[in-house]
Amino acid sequence: MLRVVGLGPGDPELLTIKAIRLLSKADVIYVPRSSRSEASLAKNIVLKYARGRVVELPFNMGGVREEQLREIAKIISSGENAVYAVLGDPSLYSTFGKIRKYVDRPVEYVPGVSALISCSLRAGVELAVGDMAVAIVPASRADLLKEALRLFDVVVVAKANRNIELLNELLSSHGGYAVRRCYMEGEAVSNRITWSDYFTTVYLWRAR
Repeated sequence: MLRVVGLGPGDPELLTIKAIRLLSKADVIYVPRSSRSEASLAKNIVLKYARGRVVELPFNMGGVREEQLREIAKIISSGENAVYAVLGDPSLYSTFGKIRKYVDRPVEYVPGVSALISCSLRAGVELAVGDMAVAIVPASRADLLKEALRLFDVVVVAKANRNIELLNELLSSHGGYAVRRCYMEGEAVSNRITWSDYFTTVYLWRAR
C-alpha cells in the first residue's frame, strides 16, 4: 500500500495525528524536491517524525517530462509500507497528481491542512462567510482571473509567482492580501506583491 500523506501548510505542528502515525511507521517516505531549492520543505517536516528511510525525488515545478514521471512512479511503486509526502493537501495541486496514472499499486490518500484555505487566517480574515462562493485559480490562468471575480465572491490565486502586475492591479481595485510562505520561515503578508515566490497565495474579494 502506498499512502499519499498531506503535510499541511508548512508548520510541522499542523500535521494530523494520522499523518504523524503513518510517517513514524513507514519503512520508506518519498518527498518531492524542487530543482529550484537546495532543501525540500517537505523533507524538513518529514524528518521530525520519520523512523524509516527518507528518499528525495527530483521535481521541477516548471514542468516534468513523461519519462521522468514514469521513473518516479516506478520507484514509489516498490516497497510494502511506503508514504509519499506532499505539502498541503493531496487533492490540491500536489506533485502526486502528475504521476498517479503511472503508479501500479493501491493508493490511500490522507488529507492534510490545505495551505490555500488556511493561509487566509495569516492575514487575519476568514476566507468565506455564510453563502459566499469561492473559486481557486492558478496565477498562470490570467485569462480567468477577472471573470472569476465577476462570478465569485472570493478568488484564491494559487502559485502566485506569475502575472504579478495583474495581481497587484486586482489587489488594488478589489482588495485582498498576498501571503508568502505562510507557516514557514520567511512568511510575509501584504496587500501588494513585492516579491516572486512560488509559495505565494493571493486572496481577492469581489466586495468586502
